[in-house]
Amino acid sequence: MDEAEHARFERWLQDRGITEPRRVSRESADVILVSKFDPGFAARLHEAIDRLPELFDSARVQDGYATRAGIPRVEAWRLSVAELLDRLGRGRNLDRDQLAEIRAGTDSVAALLDSALWSGPTVGDGWRPSPAEERAYAEALARMDDDSSIFTRYYGDFEGRRVENHCPGARVARRLIAQAWGICTQT
Repeated sequence: MDEAEHARFERWLQDRGITEPRRVSRESADVILVSKFDPGFAARLHEAIDRLPELFDSARVQDGYATRAGIPRVEAWRLSVAELLDRLGRGRNLDRDQLAEIRAGTDSVAALLDSALWSGPTVGDGWRPSPAEERAYAEALARMDDDSSIFTRYYGDFEGRRVENHCPGARVARRLIAQAWGICTQT
């Protein structure tokens, strides 16, 4: 994108109410991919997450979850993951900002799962998901991978090209929501 086109693009974004800076991270003939993060953010995020393999260990997360009888299941999962982050983060040389970035993603996963498990089951209550909750979860999973992915924001078309922003943690979120569903529903 040359300087004049970039200036038009910035005005176009502002006309759509996007006032926070966006960086053009990739361009093709059909798509302009923008990011609100600095170059290298996604790689740094994934490097930080790679230092915490326990985050994906369902048995470890389940251990913390099981101690939270009587509270909502999704919140118990979120708290169990947060506890792991607190316990392991510093020892893995993760600073406060890195842990906050990971927490933002796990909080988003919890919010998405909470929207599917709207009956608000609590740990230890003998509950099973309803067919409607199972469908809501299946629909959420489907929306993670289709053209209208919940991890992709479409801003519109600029001079014939789609303008999109992708969540840098989408791959991780897919793994975590599957884990959270399994723990919270015991299925």
